[in-house]
Amino acid sequence: MVDLRRLMNKHKDLIFTAEAISELASHLRTQEIIAFDTEFIRETTFFPGVEVIQVATASDSWLVDARSFKKNHPASQVDAFDRGIQPLLDVFTDTKILKILHAAQGDQECLYTSFGVVASPSLDTAVAASLCGYGEGIGLGKLLKLVFDVDLAKGHARTNWSVRPLPQQLMDYAHADVEYLVALGQKLMEKLDQLGRKSWALEVSAKWENAALYQMDVEGIAQKLVRGGRLDKKSYPALINLVRWREERVRQLNLPRRWVADDHVLLDLAHVRPKDLEHLGAFRGLNKGELKNSGEAILEAIRTAADKTDIQVPKVPRVPTPTADEMQAFELIRCYVSVLAEKHRISAKHLLTTQQLLPLLRHEVQTVEDLITHGILGPEAATLIGVDLIAMVHGKRGLRVKGNQVEIFVTE
Repeated sequence: MVDLRRLMNKHKDLIFTAEAISELASHLRTQEIIAFDTEFIRETTFFPGVEVIQVATASDSWLVDARSFKKNHPASQVDAFDRGIQPLLDVFTDTKILKILHAAQGDQECLYTSFGVVASPSLDTAVAASLCGYGEGIGLGKLLKLVFDVDLAKGHARTNWSVRPLPQQLMDYAHADVEYLVALGQKLMEKLDQLGRKSWALEVSAKWENAALYQMDVEGIAQKLVRGGRLDKKSYPALINLVRWREERVRQLNLPRRWVADDHVLLDLAHVRPKDLEHLGAFRGLNKGELKNSGEAILEAIRTAADKTDIQVPKVPRVPTPTADEMQAFELIRCYVSVLAEKHRISAKHLLTTQQLLPLLRHEVQTVEDLITHGILGPEAATLIGVDLIAMVHGKRGLRVKGNQVEIFVTE
């Protein structure tokens, strides 16, 4: 086993000047693959407050003092940052350089809300691992232990990364999060190539490159809330206005949503539509300070909604309810797919989800093409298990216990 740690040159000092960023970016632009991670604080804020950005190649790692490049502007202004960091952001968006991350969603959100970019193209090693048979949602430490037999230091998950100077122990921990990432990405890509799943992994990883995921989506939030309770044609416009008020407010104050108003409070307000501050003050869950500062704005949101007669209440799709017999079949199919997933070294999540089980039972499925047409399996999953799945639902495959293991057998 190669000692990867000995090959890594960990640069000692935090990078906090435009000149150092430019020098770092010039070196990174010579690479085809780099890795990065972010350390941020979010317990008391709406936006993740990025403090440190770790960047690595196969042989070097650096720590960027991200807070040095954030200006004192409202967090909702993603363009409010020191342009001295721009060369590094250009590297993150360079289509010729593959970026390796682990559990990419948080890091991509940090980049977007702090600097207005997402890294692309990217490979999420958590996604890659699940497509290589290492399990779903595996942590970086466990994955590195399995792949390289190295131990990642633990115990800093809730560290205050805003302290300066950053203690040496935290500097070492930050480097450790990226020093193996390029090698890990390369190793997983080798496995993905052997399994014919590299493009699949890149496609799933690209989900977190969608900037729309990190932008304000008033109607999307309102539609999700409608699923939790019935609203009429007068209540729904009020809900949209109330969601818009809250989303703008939490971005302005940079506070968690629940600190301003919980979802159930917005639903209650939309249902009742209070007309004065006294009535508004009777609602539990609405912060008293917020009531004082935003009471009139909340009432105005409700009043103006009354004029919006053209807004249609979205129809909540009825979720088909499986019968008792179908529920029994679900358990059998899940077990069967789990055995197939183990056989193909892939997380079962990528093969067949709970939402796809009912269509499988209720459609007449004869061919692999039928599975794709009815949305039961994606093309990649259909290639892997389509034939086996059809054989099973038609009674040509079964499960049995042999020794202490469950195995598939041919019934005819």
